[in-house]
Amino acid sequence: MVLIIAITAFLLVTVFFVLDTAKDQSTTSELSSFLSPFESETFVRHNYAAPVESVWKEVSNLAGYNYWFPGVARLLPVVETDRYVHKYSFDKFDFSPGSELTVRPRGPFPAGKGMIASAVPNKKLEMVMQFNPLNKEFVRFDLSSHSEGTTLTCTRKSYGPFSFLTVWGFDSKKSKILDNLGFLIPEQELVESALKDSKTAVKDDSDSLFQDKNLMAAYLVNKALDGDDNIIKATQDVYSRGKAKAMLIKINAGKMDRPPMPDPGMQDSTTAAPLAANAPPASQQQSPEDILATVVNQALDGDDGPLNALDNKVIRAKAKALIVKINKGTAERPALPSSEPLKKDADQSEESKNTNETEDRDKMIERLVADGVQGKMDEINNLTDKVLRGKIKSAIIKAKRSS
Repeated sequence: MVLIIAITAFLLVTVFFVLDTAKDQSTTSELSSFLSPFESETFVRHNYAAPVESVWKEVSNLAGYNYWFPGVARLLPVVETDRYVHKYSFDKFDFSPGSELTVRPRGPFPAGKGMIASAVPNKKLEMVMQFNPLNKEFVRFDLSSHSEGTTLTCTRKSYGPFSFLTVWGFDSKKSKILDNLGFLIPEQELVESALKDSKTAVKDDSDSLFQDKNLMAAYLVNKALDGDDNIIKATQDVYSRGKAKAMLIKINAGKMDRPPMPDPGMQDSTTAAPLAANAPPASQQQSPEDILATVVNQALDGDDGPLNALDNKVIRAKAKALIVKINKGTAERPALPSSEPLKKDADQSEESKNTNETEDRDKMIERLVADGVQGKMDEINNLTDKVLRGKIKSAIIKAKRSS
């Protein structure tokens, strides 16, 4: 009877699996899966532009699994203690093989048991995790360091008649496990040959050709928009690098036009004038909260260039963590920063202009009334504004009566 149920369930999950894989998927990881009546396996591999220490720090942080591991609502330690405050604290948890865990899954199933099977820092992590009462999964993370960063592999296996539950929803959610983890790993600048070449080119050409900071920033922006992603990172001038990144964010957001490519042979005030005209005024400088909201909204709309171009690693990490929470439904999408300060400045300028016009108008009325009292009416009669002409003549009559 159990065998019949298992075979029927296997056929059903195969049908749903085929339908699931037919959907359009969006992931940058290398994927594969295997399914048989009594065994299943999923394989995900991803490359990170970060050192192996940073990747291992997030993989071994069991308290943060609910942010990126699909199906995990909470991962809690099993600590033998009389104090309740230490019972669910990873500070008192012995992170070593044989240590037990409590897995609280997302969904109707009760909490299951887990255990650390093997842990080699910066190399691998193996765990046994139970997401439902019907089967267990053997989860393994393998880390490999190379010149361009770190390669992380996640393998999940299960055995038995209900092993098909491991591949259930793989293409829709479980395949994005390492993509989700990437939002929590801050990218770091790694030394590589392409970066060295760009740094040499920038030092030999740009630094010597452009002594003006604004021209240097415009040159970097044009090069980055033309496809040279390493030139900004390789620039030694901190001011030009920061200004170029800020300009790129505004250009991608549509708040600024692409600056003209500066000519190395012309660095006088006439050449710098177009750049100064395109440069954003001080009133448009964004606060860290506005930058965070801007890059998060752009990344959610499919443009993660401004997010990766952020020089502030704290804001970049906060933005990636917020994106993960928004995708999971635990946080709301932040509102785009408004241009209210600009509007206020424009309103104040318009108000000042109107005030000056009012003062000039009052002086003109006073002068024409004085001329009218003396009998000079030619200029008054030639006024095209009938309301103003009537007002002046009325004031003339009053002035004559009072005298």
